[in-house]
Amino acid sequence: MQRRSSSAIGFLVGLALVASGSTAQIPVAAEEPVAAFAWGLPAWSAPPPVPADNPMTEAGVELGRHLFFDPRLSSTGTMSCASCHDPSLAFTDGRTVAIGITGDRHRRNTPSILNAAYRPILNWSSPQVHLLEFQLLRPLFGTDPVEMGQAGREAALLAALARDPQYPDRFAQAFPDDPAPLRLANLARALATYQRSLVSTGSAYERFRFGGDPDAISATARRGADLFFSDALGCASCHAASTFNGLLTDGDRTPVFANTGLYNLDGTGAYPDGNEGFFRFTEVPTDTGRFRTPSLRNVTLTAPYMHDGSVATLEEVLAIYAAGGRLITDGPLAGDGRANPYKDPRVTGFMLGEDDQAALLAFLDSLVDEAVPQREAVIARTPR
Repeated sequence: MQRRSSSAIGFLVGLALVASGSTAQIPVAAEEPVAAFAWGLPAWSAPPPVPADNPMTEAGVELGRHLFFDPRLSSTGTMSCASCHDPSLAFTDGRTVAIGITGDRHRRNTPSILNAAYRPILNWSSPQVHLLEFQLLRPLFGTDPVEMGQAGREAALLAALARDPQYPDRFAQAFPDDPAPLRLANLARALATYQRSLVSTGSAYERFRFGGDPDAISATARRGADLFFSDALGCASCHAASTFNGLLTDGDRTPVFANTGLYNLDGTGAYPDGNEGFFRFTEVPTDTGRFRTPSLRNVTLTAPYMHDGSVATLEEVLAIYAAGGRLITDGPLAGDGRANPYKDPRVTGFMLGEDDQAALLAFLDSLVDEAVPQREAVIARTPR
């Protein structure tokens, strides 16, 4: 598979390690999850995979939490990771697309990071980023777009953290075997550890489906679940339980990206500039408009929707899938997405009456688990 040389991930990894003064490697994913950390998960839920050289520890989670909510991670001191991943919004930002320290609008909608550790791929269209330790380097040091603006300021970032009365001790506690623990590679590990700890398994549907509680969801939501998993609607062919993420293909473990017929500029199959999806990595025309399937957990809390935030409500989302794509009748984005030649064959459309829509919405609402976002919002407001 071809990949564009403009991809910043390899550059950012090297940049981060050089800036840290270390030749240590960012972790490689382990085959099995590390068992030492107390996940507190129900018996039916397996913990996510953990990199072998970044095991889960309480000290690592606490350090990562401090860093996640610290605006000093941005070059202006005005923006933290939580500015875009706000726990009160299920770790999204409520905007159509993200906005970094420059105030410029980005190309993508901000996805929730709840249960990100289970995802086979972390970015909307890049096949290259499978680990949180890698992914977070882009918002910290990326230049297209600028998010937190720390490119070229790695030493200044570490110096600012070193001057804090708490960080030297917190890094030492999280990485006790490292003689120089306050370094960039460990900052990446700690932030990834915290994000990996954000596991949400307490939704009403999970209590019903996996926890054996027949009264956890309403009869309407149960009917919505039947519709969701039916062959007639086929929702689960892309949003598979229990993660409700996109699947991986068998054999080569390649992530499945999908073109859902959101655009079809001038009838050519084109998507808006900068939002061509998987095509930007393969340069294969049939990959135009293919994006990662997002999780539906907490979906009623994470509007707006789609990779570019162009759909405001879940009712609109359901209408687009029922129609088999989106028709835009005028303006620069005009085109009939239903006829997009590169559209995923699973997006065929279906009949959806008012009662069916209400049932589906009730089911999607049953996937909400606000316990983890509420917990983290309270901790973030508590002086420590």
